[in-house]
Amino acid sequence: MKKYLFSIILVALLLVLTVGIASANGGPHGSFATTTDSCASCHRTHTATNARLLMQSPAAICLSCHGAAATGANTNVEDGKYLSTRDDAGGNWNHGATLTPDNSNLLGGGFTNYKGVAVSSNHTVGQTSAWGQGATDRGVATALAAGATLQCVSCHDPHGNTNYRMFKSTVNATAVVVPQVDEAAKDYDTEGWGASQSQICKACHNAYHQTAAGQGSTLSGSTYTHRVDMAWNSAFAGALNPETVGLGGITLPLGETGTNNTVVCQTCHLPHGTSASMTTLASGPVTADSALLRVDNRGVCEVCHQK
Repeated sequence: MKKYLFSIILVALLLVLTVGIASANGGPHGSFATTTDSCASCHRTHTATNARLLMQSPAAICLSCHGAAATGANTNVEDGKYLSTRDDAGGNWNHGATLTPDNSNLLGGGFTNYKGVAVSSNHTVGQTSAWGQGATDRGVATALAAGATLQCVSCHDPHGNTNYRMFKSTVNATAVVVPQVDEAAKDYDTEGWGASQSQICKACHNAYHQTAAGQGSTLSGSTYTHRVDMAWNSAFAGALNPETVGLGGITLPLGETGTNNTVVCQTCHLPHGTSASMTTLASGPVTADSALLRVDNRGVCEVCHQK
């Protein structure tokens, strides 16, 4: 009887641990059982047509679930939409269906469209360079580490890990640690970041990651640059918290550390792509690129500084 009871307890513990690990690794992307069929959705042992035994290119495989015409995941990253009606085939990873309203705009933007409009700038699969990779080379695009080309898997680990949104632990030959903050109840249209969220951007755009006070008035190399990873402070930003009230109905998301609000890279920029437009003064020879900004022209400045 004791042996039988011990067996039941052991099985129960294994089930609990298995569910917990799967959730922490992003559902279908990790913690596979020994009898899994998930490997076959991406890999072929002897007939693969791409490196790492992949059936298709890495981007094509990601978009086969997360694309505009796909049905395997509720996150449509091409159009920047959350579509709970896709149902994820009932998988354990469908945490957000009760939290994120259907057809909501994803907080990360879209690669092809965003808010129903074609993107004006995006991170493009296949690009081989990034702006501001060195210490002070802002405004200069240089080759990615080891001659790499940008892919979905350049930033995300398809097999899952403990980082937020499965960000890889090494991006562009740079160590990245972005602690998980909302995996148990994913919400894709509202902010849930930790203060370390900027680390993923810094891996390729290190020159823009300036954290010391007074950066806007301190010459760094040959240019000045806005400070990042600082606590939002109404004393300099204005009376309205840009995340909760904003200006003219426009809000900007902040990173959180306990009860503190933090200005991170993604406060102003969409990591996938934006449909913001640049007109009149903002369309000049220096500022014509929409630069992944969340708001038309340079509206992100006014949301915080309200001049």
